[in-house]
Amino acid sequence: MFWSILVVVTLVATCSALFTIYEGLNFSASLASLGCAVLCFVIAFVAVKTTLYNQCYLVMCCALSCFLMPMLFLFCGGITSGMPLYCITSLALIAFAVRGRAKNISFIISLLIQATIIYLSWKKPDMLYTTLDRDGAFLDILVTHILTGITLFAVGSFSLMSYVQEREKSEKLVARLDYLSVRDSLTGLYNRRYLLKFLDETVWKHRNDYFIAMFDMDDFKQINSKYGHSFGDTVICTVGKLIQKSEDETTGEIVTRFGCEKFIYLINAGSEVEAYAKVESIRKAVRQITFEEHPELQLTISGGLLPCNSKSASDVKQLLFRVDELVVSAKNQGKNQIRNMVEN
Repeated sequence: MFWSILVVVTLVATCSALFTIYEGLNFSASLASLGCAVLCFVIAFVAVKTTLYNQCYLVMCCALSCFLMPMLFLFCGGITSGMPLYCITSLALIAFAVRGRAKNISFIISLLIQATIIYLSWKKPDMLYTTLDRDGAFLDILVTHILTGITLFAVGSFSLMSYVQEREKSEKLVARLDYLSVRDSLTGLYNRRYLLKFLDETVWKHRNDYFIAMFDMDDFKQINSKYGHSFGDTVICTVGKLIQKSEDETTGEIVTRFGCEKFIYLINAGSEVEAYAKVESIRKAVRQITFEEHPELQLTISGGLLPCNSKSASDVKQLLFRVDELVVSAKNQGKNQIRNMVEN
């Protein structure tokens, strides 16, 4: 945004300076016109050296509005020329500075200085170094109208484009943060935070339709110790994706990573037999997982299955506690099995 406006202002200032020379105005007018372009180059140099783009932009606007524009107004024909359009444009550029007291103060001071100069030139016409005849005034206003029109159009277009880009970045960032707030960063599954919210707001209102299954990978600590934590992460992701394949989002099912090597699958099923068949198929599928780098590794999981309307669970906290008890029971009775309330 800064560089876009600076380039536009530099080009317009240079064109204006050349036209001032072409008109044959006095040397001071030509020098002041060239000063606008030189100022832009100086501001660009300082900005590159300091990276203080916002401050440099405000300095440029203040220099144009408070000094160069009033000076050019007196040198280039005053109200009989196109200078009022340049003055208004310089004031408009201040609007694109960053928010803050300095911006507002700069605008007020610039407006007062320009208004004072115009008022004084009306009361004391002798202050004007140059006055243009009818033909000169029309030509000057025509050129000024074109240049200021291009300036405002370009600045407005760049501003809108910058705004759209920043908004898109913000929307992507918000979407990313929303995603991370409910997803596990390693597996991409829903996280524990989302699970608790889903249990409270959805499952608990339709307890008769849901079953909760918890899976815990067997001997995962040994896998980490033998093969390293990086490979352990690969194992977790692989098992998580396998469980997720059974998920039916259209019926309100979700799979979450509940802990390090623990997963929870909320199943929407018509009977416990149907729900048990799903979790048992997952257990069997885990046994079929192989890894090229470690073909000797045999994965197994233990699990627990509990209907969400179980009388032993009066709330979500107890529901999670009871299904965890089933997982512990499965591990204590030999691992690689699914325990449900009836069997327990």
